Amino acid sequence: MINTDLLKEYYPEIFVNDDYIYVEKDIYDVISFLKTRNIICFDMLTEIIATDYRQFIQLCYNLYSTESNEFVKVITNVTTNSIKSVVSLYKSAHFDECEIFDLFGIKFEGNDKLKRLYMPETWQGHPLLKSYVQNDERLVWND
Repeated sequence: MINTDLLKEYYPEIFVNDDYIYVEKDIYDVISFLKTRNIICFDMLTEIIATDYRQFIQLCYNLYSTESNEFVKVITNVTTNSIKSVVSLYKSAHFDECEIFDLFGIKFEGNDKLKRLYMPETWQGHPLLKSYVQNDERLVWND
């Protein structure tokens, strides 16, 4: 089980319940804490999921402990176009961060290898944003 008292002592602004941890800022620090300073070491990042809610994009980091077979979700809302990368903590984050960059336009500071994965380099915009205006994609795909 997560040491919520210690976590709340270091980060009093976070919200913790049985299902997830909600972090308004400094998500990198909280994830680093869960990997290195918690009783349970969440040593694996299984995925990062992005959801567009128009006012913000929510990122959900799903962490796993191979030692205790436990999962934890760490959630934050991104209102700007950038957030600190967790690639230095989990190498597996690179693919998810590239995917989110490609489809949602979030830049991950510290990930110097961000690139488009699914859309061509000539593609304008980020197609999973709710504000994205769909045009005739055939013109772009045929370049």
